[in-house]
Amino acid sequence: MIGCSSQEKSGSAEESANNVLVFATAPDGGAFSEKKDGELVGFDIEIVESLAKKADFKVEWKEMKFNGIIPALQSKQIDGAAAAITIRDDRKAVIDFTDSYFDSGLVLVVKKGSAIKTAEDLKGKTIVAKQGTSGLEKAQELAAKYGANVKILEDEPTLYMDVEKGGSDALVNDFPFVAEKINSGTAGDLEIIGEKLTGEDYGIAIAKGNEEVVKKFNQHLKEMKENGEYEAIYDKYFGSN
Repeated sequence: MIGCSSQEKSGSAEESANNVLVFATAPDGGAFSEKKDGELVGFDIEIVESLAKKADFKVEWKEMKFNGIIPALQSKQIDGAAAAITIRDDRKAVIDFTDSYFDSGLVLVVKKGSAIKTAEDLKGKTIVAKQGTSGLEKAQELAAKYGANVKILEDEPTLYMDVEKGGSDALVNDFPFVAEKINSGTAGDLEIIGEKLTGEDYGIAIAKGNEEVVKKFNQHLKEMKENGEYEAIYDKYFGSN
């Protein structure tokens, strides 16, 4: 299924009539994907565009809420997605992933001056996380372990505002998103406490049945990491590693 045609296509990607990949992203991801002057920009966008070009595909982008991406891949409304998606076994059961293209992890974030210094201080507090994410799963785990409450929001930027304005006491989110927000001053009143809660890998998600796309993307991703192209794109959005 390439190009999300209404008619099912069989065989490899080369047999596609138009070689167009319909890719989803959630444009609230800061350095990973966002809208600037009407255009989608970001690390995810550049990585996918580069991989697709090397594999002789064109990309047609579709903006979606994060929690709608996996279902859209399952129903084959889209061919792939790049939205800082964590590679997990439950997701691999219903969609395919490329090799990891970003090493991440979850962190616990509070307002500066908060009485919360460790996870043990979460008792009776409210933790906010984004719908459909690994962060939400970890927030629910922490809440169950330490007697906290969980609030669910749909958009990544609102997590920070909610904690800054006192709507929640802490948030759980991916480290690169948090670091970018704090370092840029957008969430300058917040701080990370403790070490990373998890270590996670992001993968480019591909709908089942597109094994040739996965194979080509993995091949070219490996080449990009070896020839310095990946590092150049990484440094552009996240600084020297």
